[in-house]
Amino acid sequence: MNSVNIFWGSDADFDKAVSSLKTCHTIGDLLNHISKKEINISGVQHTEDPPLEIENLVVDTDDYGAINEWALLGFSNNVLEHSKVTINNIWLNNPPNKIYEDVKKTYPNMIAEKKSTYQDITIETLKDISSGYNSVVIGQDKVIVRVLSSLYSLNSPARKKPIAILFLGESGVGKTETAKYINSFLTGEMVRIQFSMQQTGEAYKYIFGAEHNENCLARELIRRESNIILLDEFDKVHPSFYNAFYQMFDEGTFVDANYSVNLEKCVIICTTNYLSEQEAENKLGTPIFSRFSKIVGFDPISTEDKMKIAEKNYSLLFEQLSKEDKKLISSNNILTFYKDKIGQGYYKNMRMLKNDIEDAINFEILKARGIIT
Repeated sequence: MNSVNIFWGSDADFDKAVSSLKTCHTIGDLLNHISKKEINISGVQHTEDPPLEIENLVVDTDDYGAINEWALLGFSNNVLEHSKVTINNIWLNNPPNKIYEDVKKTYPNMIAEKKSTYQDITIETLKDISSGYNSVVIGQDKVIVRVLSSLYSLNSPARKKPIAILFLGESGVGKTETAKYINSFLTGEMVRIQFSMQQTGEAYKYIFGAEHNENCLARELIRRESNIILLDEFDKVHPSFYNAFYQMFDEGTFVDANYSVNLEKCVIICTTNYLSEQEAENKLGTPIFSRFSKIVGFDPISTEDKMKIAEKNYSLLFEQLSKEDKKLISSNNILTFYKDKIGQGYYKNMRMLKNDIEDAINFEILKARGIIT
């Protein structure tokens, strides 16, 4: 063995690091070779095959799921040092704790570790976020002021713990859109976890970790591309699971059965449909509620702002059409129709408004083409 290279972070960074390697094998190649049975033919002298020569063993974040439990325990002895293979260099991306500790113990003087770096939120970034927010998220002028005051804390060199922000407000008023907007000024895709999907018995395994071959929250966090983390519909997860986030909010570390994830200087945004701080504290519980750096309430959207949102959505959707489709429906009354609906008190949820406008545009195109009557 010549070297053991361990990477922590995004899959994109790892792929870039190993892209120049000329000769590579996967963990699947290795395990298939080890488990391959040799055939002995009667009367023919048997000669054992030489060990498989592996110049670079490359193991991606998702590859560990292919490793059986017998191979996971004592990974170095059972796999890396197996008599059927000879490995010169190992490249591991986000190895589970069992493999990491085993490899460190076996090859203490060969290990080189690297981590993904994440773009900082600078003063210039804050200026950019501030200047364009009200044109993107309409009707929430007060929100960005409160968010920016929290984000500014990350400028302190001494600041290590993450910023944890709780968003309150009705569905469709711009909470998720605000998180996406902030991340748009940084490189890498935001981590978005939808807790409305964690309503079954699998939720415990997902949050606290179970078998190494199952997806889990820690694995999604450790391979993140950005330091913006959105825990959407945080109020939908069972309250008994909130203790899993205490250390994450307090110290910037998330630990489960397989991983320990460093989340220093992250921005963790949790959205809920609660309408007041009192309701949020009562439902979430004081232990988790008190750990948020900032509580930000989103106002119901006024009729005037709903009109602006309708205009914006219609313009964006119309501009995405082909020239032919634009010409076919150039004289439609879609926007007028939905403005009238808004004036009559319809549409609390702006996400539904956008979907209906898009559906109406498609309907008019199909009529103009004679596909429907």
